[in-house]
Order: sequence, then structure tokens, then C-alpha cells
Amino acid sequence: MVPMIFSIPTQWKVILILLLLVLSTLAYLSFVRRKTRLQLSAGICNLPTVCWMPKFVNYHPDKDEQPSADENSDLDEGKNPLPKKMPSSNITNILPRMERLGGPYGLYATVYGVSTKIVHVAHPIPAKAILMGNPMSKSKIAGKKASIADSLGAVKSPAYDHFKNFSGDGVFTADGNIWKTKRASVLHCLLKGCTKDDSPESQRLEREANLAADSFILSATAISSRSVSGFREVNVVPLLQRATIGLIYRFITHHDVDIECENKRCFREGNDSIINVEENYCDETDDTQSCGSANSSASKSELTTSTERTDNDYHTQQSRRKESRGENGINPFEELSQYLEAITNIRMIILAQSRSIWFLLPRWMYQTFSSMFREEEKQMVMIRKFARAACDNAKLGSPLQMLRLKASHNPRMDNNVKNGREINKELLDEAITLLFAGQDTSAATLSWTLHLLSLHPNTQMRLAKEVRDCLSNANIGHGERISKKMVSKMTFLDAVIKESMRLYPVAPFVVRRLPDALTIPSDTSGSEESVTIPKDTFACIWIYGLHRNPKLWHRANDFVPERWIDPVLQKLDDAQTKYKGAFMPFAAGPRNCVGQPLAQTILKIMLARIINECEFSDLRMKQHEEFASEEDMIEWSVHLRKDMQAGFTVLPSGGLRLVVKRSKKLN
Repeated sequence: MVPMIFSIPTQWKVILILLLLVLSTLAYLSFVRRKTRLQLSAGICNLPTVCWMPKFVNYHPDKDEQPSADENSDLDEGKNPLPKKMPSSNITNILPRMERLGGPYGLYATVYGVSTKIVHVAHPIPAKAILMGNPMSKSKIAGKKASIADSLGAVKSPAYDHFKNFSGDGVFTADGNIWKTKRASVLHCLLKGCTKDDSPESQRLEREANLAADSFILSATAISSRSVSGFREVNVVPLLQRATIGLIYRFITHHDVDIECENKRCFREGNDSIINVEENYCDETDDTQSCGSANSSASKSELTTSTERTDNDYHTQQSRRKESRGENGINPFEELSQYLEAITNIRMIILAQSRSIWFLLPRWMYQTFSSMFREEEKQMVMIRKFARAACDNAKLGSPLQMLRLKASHNPRMDNNVKNGREINKELLDEAITLLFAGQDTSAATLSWTLHLLSLHPNTQMRLAKEVRDCLSNANIGHGERISKKMVSKMTFLDAVIKESMRLYPVAPFVVRRLPDALTIPSDTSGSEESVTIPKDTFACIWIYGLHRNPKLWHRANDFVPERWIDPVLQKLDDAQTKYKGAFMPFAAGPRNCVGQPLAQTILKIMLARIINECEFSDLRMKQHEEFASEEDMIEWSVHLRKDMQAGFTVLPSGGLRLVVKRSKKLN
């Protein structure tokens, strides 16, 4: 027998070999990272560069997004909440960091992980160059006219690969020729006829926007008025989400269904009015919705519309309930609360994945080992179910039905897909994208706008006066439809929405990959140096930072809607004079928001109708308005602003609780 002592060196040899392998790997990774950093911090790029590593492995929205003390006044005194894994400071600290690092145009670079190159942008010159594309594209060099789809700004992959489980290969994530054909098809099917004021499609959009506003008004005023001691606060965010998802669902499917909030039923009449079954009302506590008995005559009067109920209403309601289920017997709104909860969570999970260790590893490892992926799949069950129901219920002539006939979304031109018997992946991916984008943009923007108006009551009063004056001049009575043509004349309404989207763009940043090196020329004034961004760098355009850059906007962090319509104030903003195009809430270039024209119409009509009929107030402001000067109130309103819930789109963290009253003039 060989003595045991002779076997020890062999064991040590194995350990030594493993140790050398680990050290060699670490040395190689360190070398690669140092080389990547030199690419960004030296030579023709020469940007201030920092290294960043992911801070966490797993993420769960309920556990990792605990409310901070200013978001939840009920937190026990002295009890510190756990720090958020994705705090809003990830967004708000961008401009201070740029100022501190002092790069040209405020640019700075990050080595993400080991070798991923990222350049951060919050200036209009480099932002437009990246999003609009390289002016010296290959086709121009060859003497041909370059199409906008050939630009560098059209490249998203692999920056958006972590969205693939959510939106698949739809127009949001696709690239190259697939993206071009899908975008053309979506634009044709979604916007067909909507640019003409009197077209059936445009009138349908107007009708849906008015109905969505009415749905929100009825729910919000009913809940807010149900207090013995006076008006109570209501979380308007979930109510806006419910109203806007109903709007976009009906618009892309032509399925005539109204939102059902569990036991409450709303059914539409041919003249756009709503009949409500009043046995129940929708309430909300801690950002969740529950239903309780409506046993007071006051709440019933709030829910009653101009259309009187008749003895035949019951039969009308029963037939409309059947109609709400569509030709396939499916009504997705029966599980609306679960869908909206899943959508809210998926926004944060997808962003968390991009900031976790899994973003640096192969996709299969994330799918195999990560509990975050299991949580993502859990949320996707309801999201896919809702989108599948929309595809099933899409009627002839609707945008979703027309996409069935396009080769971009039915590559094999399968007859079963054409006639609606089957739903292929391409159609389902696009339905998920359209439903989310159509709901999220409108609900988030309206939430932030109502938040700002509640903190600036004088601005709210001015807006209400403009809306009522315009409607009065057009002989539009209470409850009548507000059209796109009418809101186009409301200049202050447009200014309020613009200012809200300047301060709180729905998507705080967008990312593009540069397949070739891109040179940003020096500023004409000579204040900024030229810089060349290396090939295969991810450019992160911080729209939030661009919209709040104090070098571009006077009173950059203040809510000043007048800046958009007052010539004197406009001249104070370099963003509106020297750098036109610095305002880009829907991004810019060939990959901008495909539904931008629809969103602008929806936002204007809904806000005009809501402000015409309701007044919004924040109880925290009322505690100070009687004793403070106007300057103090402005400063206090900034202090009272809600924190952002950081996802790939942003909502007010912890919801938005406001007192909602019917307008005094209407009463």
C-alpha cells in the first residue's frame, strides 16, 4: 500500500491547478475590462469612464420595492424601510453625475460588467445624432439617397433582448428588414384614417377617448365622495389604468365591451352614454381594488348619467353582457385587476433583469437558474391570456384583424390565422405590445399631469377655464363628445401636457447600439469638443435628463406650462431656440413611438373632458395654502412631488391619492 503521505502532493496539485485557473480567469477578465475602459477613456473617445457591476441576483416587486417614508405615512416611527433595489435615484442622479464628471456635451461612459460599453447622453446634439442616425450612411457614400430605416438609430439588439420574453419579436424589439416591414404594417393598420378629422377611424378614436374619460370620472368621483366626514382621497392611478386599457382594447379590436370591475357593470349606448348597474361600487385600498355595497343614494347619484334607465334596461344589460364576451365567448375584463397587476410588475422585473448579474450571462442560464425568470413567467401568464383574448375578439376591419392579413405578421399566410381560428406568435407579440404601450403611455402621463395640477391649483383653474370657454364657443353642452378638432384649439391644454411629459417622460431613457463608430461634431460655439463613440457601444439617451438639463431649460425642475406658449419664456429655453428637438417624450428618429399620433389625441381629449368636469386637490397642499406666499407654495409643491416607481416606464411610486370633486360650475 502506498503511504497516504505520497497522495497529498497530488491533491495539492489539483488545488493549485484550480487556483491558477481561477487567477488566470480573473486576470484575463481584468485585462479585458481595462482594455475596454481605455477604449472609452482615451484616444478619440476620451470620455470620463466609470466601472459598474450588477448589485443583485434576484428581484421581486413586492419584496424589493418597499415604500419609503414619504410614500407611506403609516410607517412606524423610527422604522427604516429596506432600501430599494431600483430606487428612482438611478434616474435622478444622472445630471449631477454628468456635471461632476465634466465630459463633452455632458457625456460619460460606463464599463458595464467586463466588456459592455455604455455612453450616457443628456444633450440634444449627440442624442439626435444617435437616434436619427449617421448622416454619412453607406448608401449616401455610394451616391444613393439614404432612407431613414438605414440609419444607426434603427438598431436595438441586443440592448433590448431582455424584453423578448415580454414582447417577443414585435415592432418594439425587432431589427433590420423584419422591423421595417412590421413597422410599416403596424403604422398602416393602427393609424389608417386617424389623421382625417371626419373619418370613421378618427371618430372611433374620439368616441373611445371620451368614454374612457367618462369611465374614470364616474369611478373617481363615486369613490371620493363616499365619506361621512367629507370627500376622501382616491388612488387615481389604477382607475386611469382601467379606463385606458379599455380604450386601447376597444380601439384595436372593435370589440364593443366596457370595463367590468368585478360586480360593477357599465354598458354603452349608441349615443356614447353609459348605463350603470349600481348594486356595487369600486373601491381601492393600498393600491388594490375591491368592491363593496353601494348602499347610499349619494353614491348612486354620482354614478347616474344623462341617460335615464328604463324598464327595459335589464334586458339591454343582459344582451350587452353577452356581447361583451365577443364571438368566442371571451371577456378579458373579467380578470382585469390581475392583468393590470401583472403589467405593473413586469415593468420593474424587466428593468431589474437588465441591472442584475443575469444580464451579463447567456439567456439560457437566466431561464434555467433564476427565480426572477420564474416570477417573470408568472406575470406573463395573465399578460398573454389578455392579449390572446384581444386577438380572439378582434372584429373585421379592426387593426388586430388587419394585421392577420399582413405577411409581416402572418409569414406563411396561413388561412387559419387569417380567418381567426388560430393565433400565431407574431400576432400575439404585437397584441401584447400594442395593449401595453397604448395603456401605459396614457395612464402614466395623465397620472403625472393630475399630480402636477393638484399641486398647482391656479394652473388647474386656468386650464379648466380654457376648456370650458372653447367648448362654450363651439356650443358643446355637458356630456357631449369632445373632438380632436376642438382640443387642437386649446393651446394651454397642449402646454400643460407638454410640460408634464417634459418633467415626467413615460420612458425615462432609451438605448441604441452603434454598429459603427459615430463622431459627434464639436458645438458651433466651440464650447463642446468633438467626440467619437466606438463601434458596438450602447448609447443610453436619458430623456429625463435631457428634459431637465438646466443648460437647456430655465427653471428646469419647475412646472411652467407657460414656457410653451409665452414668446418671452420660450426665448429663455435654449431647448426651444438653439437646440430645437431637445423635447422628445416619444423618443425620436425611425424608432420613435409608433402610436405617438394616437397618444397625443387621447391625452388631449381625456384631459380636457376630465378637467371640464372635475377638480383635483392634494390634501397636503391644503395644509399650507392659507398661510404661505405664492413663492412658498411653489417651493412646497416641488417638495410634495411623488417619487418615481422605477421601471422601464415610470409611474408615481405608491400610487397617487387625490380628492376628486365634481366641478363647482357644473354643480
